[in-house]
Amino acid sequence: MLGFLIAVAAGAVIPMLEGPVARPLAQAMWDTVEVADGELRTLAFMIAMIVAGLLCAVFSSGSALGLAVGGTLGYFGMRLVRWLQRVIEGKRA
Repeated sequence: MLGFLIAVAAGAVIPMLEGPVARPLAQAMWDTVEVADGELRTLAFMIAMIVAGLLCAVFSSGSALGLAVGGTLGYFGMRLVRWLQRVIEGKRA
C-alpha cells in the first residue's frame, strides 16, 4: 500500500517536475538524444516513476502494477476529481 501511495504522489508532482527537472535533463541529453518539447511531460513521468520505484525498493513496499496504477491515478487525479464533481452536480440538478 505504501508503494501505491508513493506512486500516486509521484504522479501528482509530474507537472511540477517538467520545468525544473525534465527540461535541464533534456538539454543535457540534446547532443546524443533529441527530445521534443511535447516529450518533456513524458520524460518527467519517467523520472517520477524511477524515483517512486527506488523509494519502493528502499521501503520494500509495492509492486510494478501498484506503481503503474498509482502513477497513472496521480497523474490524472485532478481531472478525475473534476469529472466526479461534474457527475455529482449533474445528478443534483
